[in-house]
Amino acid sequence: MTTPPEPADPRDRPPAGLPLLGLLAPLGLYLAQVALYLRHVNDDAFITFRYSRFLASGLGPYFNVGEHVEGYTNFLQMVLMALVFALGGEAAVPAAAKLLGIFCGAGALALAWQLTRELARDVSGSGAQANAAAFAAAALVAVFPGYALNSTSGLETTLLGFSVTLGVLLGARAARDARWRGAGFAWGAAVLTRPEALLVFAVFWVATALGALAGPPGDRGRVRRRLALDAGIVVAVVLGHVAFRYLAYDGELLPNTYYAKAEGFRGLAPWRYVLGGALAPFLGPAGVLLGLLGWWAARRELRRGLPLAAVALTGAALPLLMGSDWMPGWRFSVPYLPLLGCLVTLGWFRLLRPVSRRRARAGVLVAVVVVGGSAVWHHAERRELRQLIELRAGGYATGHAALASWVRDGALAPGETVALMDIGIVGYYCPRQRILDITGLTDRHIAKSPGPLLYKEYDPAYVLDRRPELIVLVISTHGDPDRLPPVDAEYGTWIPIERLLYHHPEFEQHYRAVREAPPGATWDQRLAARLGAERIFPHAFPGQYYLLAVFRRQPPVLR
Repeated sequence: MTTPPEPADPRDRPPAGLPLLGLLAPLGLYLAQVALYLRHVNDDAFITFRYSRFLASGLGPYFNVGEHVEGYTNFLQMVLMALVFALGGEAAVPAAAKLLGIFCGAGALALAWQLTRELARDVSGSGAQANAAAFAAAALVAVFPGYALNSTSGLETTLLGFSVTLGVLLGARAARDARWRGAGFAWGAAVLTRPEALLVFAVFWVATALGALAGPPGDRGRVRRRLALDAGIVVAVVLGHVAFRYLAYDGELLPNTYYAKAEGFRGLAPWRYVLGGALAPFLGPAGVLLGLLGWWAARRELRRGLPLAAVALTGAALPLLMGSDWMPGWRFSVPYLPLLGCLVTLGWFRLLRPVSRRRARAGVLVAVVVVGGSAVWHHAERRELRQLIELRAGGYATGHAALASWVRDGALAPGETVALMDIGIVGYYCPRQRILDITGLTDRHIAKSPGPLLYKEYDPAYVLDRRPELIVLVISTHGDPDRLPPVDAEYGTWIPIERLLYHHPEFEQHYRAVREAPPGATWDQRLAARLGAERIFPHAFPGQYYLLAVFRRQPPVLR
């Protein structure tokens, strides 16, 4: 039997309104960081936006008319943005996606704060310590730069985090109240947001069942009914989604992006990704280990928190299964940070219980010191991310957005094809042109070719045989992006298939038009003439010149 904790000294009770301050302070910290990254542009988000646009326009959930390929993995986000497009048009979608991400990021923090308060009372019985633990759980996530950054990306990252955190909170309340609280609906939203959420739900479901086995025998029947209801909702959602996929995408049972990314990404090692994205917000491996030790010490008191621990740890470990990611800010770890904050801080405050029984203010002091220290610790990363976002936001404006405007303003006729790697912004703002994705996210043949994402091994003739009017290749060389790119430098391509395309005999014959630059030509005109391209659009990238070289298929008379 657990010994009830001793009551705290009444003189150490926190002032009225402190619980609300413990929520508002993390939200304020979060919004302050969000303001640093509002210019964040993620080209991949615009892939989903093009699907949303076509769905809202009555063309179906497709990237190109007539090509039934599911090149997205965020069905719920796609449908929501289709509704936004139907109501507000083209300009509303990117803004609405940012607002949704910020709202869900704040909502997940609020849910984590509430979940921590409720579970902390099981450990300490003290409202003051529960409030301190809740503040620490939310604030540690709020000051982590990657969390705010991914809230502004336009992707589904924090929508998933909100859904998963809500599912765990409703599950914990169902265990407390011995009544079903609707967790299945939150998990249904999660599995529609990202496919890996189905695995996370299975872990939640099993952990809930195991927690019931450790409880009173009389509760097991009610738990089974609640679990059956949650599972029934999620299974119905999954089957409905699979049926939609089968009918809409030529009998496919898995999204095309599964095949495109099946062999992982050649980037940061997964274990380093976990260290930087899942453990770093909570004082690194030592801080997380300390939290787990405290959790183990409180395992009897935190029985109904077992699903929280299972989901948080599974989410933290997912990059070990899925591989790492190229996007800044630890995108794969971010959805599970609010739950990891709950898990770790509950463990810390369990270890502090001998002190906090006597002095209620001790927990508050520890929380403030730890959060302040974490904010300072991540200052360098925060500054580097801000610099990166400002640099690349300007680059997207002069590169991809400028290219899209040029194409849309008459460089390509409706129905003509442009082949390129970064298909999002160009695809969204050029809906009347066909887009050929040379990385395979929206092309089934390339996606099912061997090799990891960006390193697919396929014959470049597959692209050339489609006779795209424009082929856009990324060329690059090391240098200072704040200076004009050198015309005479040795440039290389960004990914292997671009190199194969550039040196293919048919490309040299039909797309490269090497010529003399006219007198008074600008640097980009001179470089385009040297390479045989029609236009060059610069995109800023740290330590590199990242240039979009546009090659046009030449009429026979000019070859």
